[in-house]
Amino acid sequence: MMREESFTYRVTDGWLRDLASEPTPHDRWPCIHWDEKLLSDQIRFLDVQKELDTTYNVVWGLFINNSWPVPFKDVIDEKRAKMLKTFVSSAHDRGLKILSGVGIYSWGFDEVIAKVPEVSAGHQKAMCAFSEKAWDWQRRVLDFLMKPKWELDGISMQSADLGRCTCEKCSKLSSAEHHALLLIQSAEYVRSNRPDWVIGQASWGLRLDEPSEFEHIKQISRAVDYMVEVSELSASTGRRKEITKDLECAFGSVGGVFIEPPQHWDRLRWFVPCGIGSAKALQKLWLDGGRACEYFYRPFANPAEEVSWRTGAMILKSPEMSPESALCEALKSVYGVNESQVKDLSDWFIRGEDAYFSRSDFHVGNGSLSLEPLIWHENPSASGPAVYLRDRMSPEARIDYARELEKLKSELLKMGLPLTQAFKNTITAIDGTLRDIHEIS
Repeated sequence: MMREESFTYRVTDGWLRDLASEPTPHDRWPCIHWDEKLLSDQIRFLDVQKELDTTYNVVWGLFINNSWPVPFKDVIDEKRAKMLKTFVSSAHDRGLKILSGVGIYSWGFDEVIAKVPEVSAGHQKAMCAFSEKAWDWQRRVLDFLMKPKWELDGISMQSADLGRCTCEKCSKLSSAEHHALLLIQSAEYVRSNRPDWVIGQASWGLRLDEPSEFEHIKQISRAVDYMVEVSELSASTGRRKEITKDLECAFGSVGGVFIEPPQHWDRLRWFVPCGIGSAKALQKLWLDGGRACEYFYRPFANPAEEVSWRTGAMILKSPEMSPESALCEALKSVYGVNESQVKDLSDWFIRGEDAYFSRSDFHVGNGSLSLEPLIWHENPSASGPAVYLRDRMSPEARIDYARELEKLKSELLKMGLPLTQAFKNTITAIDGTLRDIHEIS
């Protein structure tokens, strides 16, 4: 049951395999391979969503990775359609709604741009806002998603992450004006056909905090149910309270700390707890009037990731809860510790979180944290280097970080906690981090 004092749009989202317990080490990102093991992982995630009352789930990659097909037919086969039906039905059985992530004039149109020249004015990744052919293709995608047989409950739109058309006509429009044109047209089309649907919008690549552009942002807010700012620039510039007050939809973020789940890595290769950082960022968002969040998936096969996800999700449900209390509840669920043990483990986790973030150049609310390159250009189909260690810390900081991890590992082993699989997996994850530090050195 929805609480009166909760975020209105408690959304979790990600690419299809971001929560998978098994990596796909030899596939280009984004891999959207769907099998029974992934379905099992998804249903477990839905169970935790229901437990914590996170009521919406946005999935990227239900149908395609980079490209809608040309001609527009045979998008998915019967086996995938069956997987989708089981997943959506499982969500509905738990009282949850499934939204499809959808690119607006950009993501998903690589093949269309390559094979239908009229949709683009030269941009390799984005269609032209003034092309009737482009709108025809965008409308086909929306019509496809709205088919009743998929039983979806809405969409989350992105129009700016791959840039925008820079032809003479489009260039006369400011960034926000251009994307408002695309987003409003698409949202109004969906609303006219599916008034029951939830429509979200995530501003990857689009700034929301520039005063000169705000009228266009406000126009978008009249067409959607919620709007998410990916890099929390409005908070750092002090404009977020003003923005949340003046928009006509719920405003939100991605929850402060967004760690990109590494597609190619074993799930126990890293130990980067971040639940306290997410929880604090979400509380600040709540106090600024924010009522929406697209809180990204985490692979629960890594216990620190599940703890972090649960900690932030509890704040979405109960913004008045202290981050420390939310962390304790998460630790009880994941590690099975009792009241007498949870305080020591909570203090240990907070130190584990600080161990990385106090030594790296990552700032909470400033975008995503890649562990490996999202797309490793040297070899997109192979595991990439540990850039979160290599590129975000000085050599001296890495050495100091390794010492702290060794100390944390020793202390955890001496705590006398139940030797659950989660406990053992945490030790393995710390060892994986130490190996990466050693290889970089």
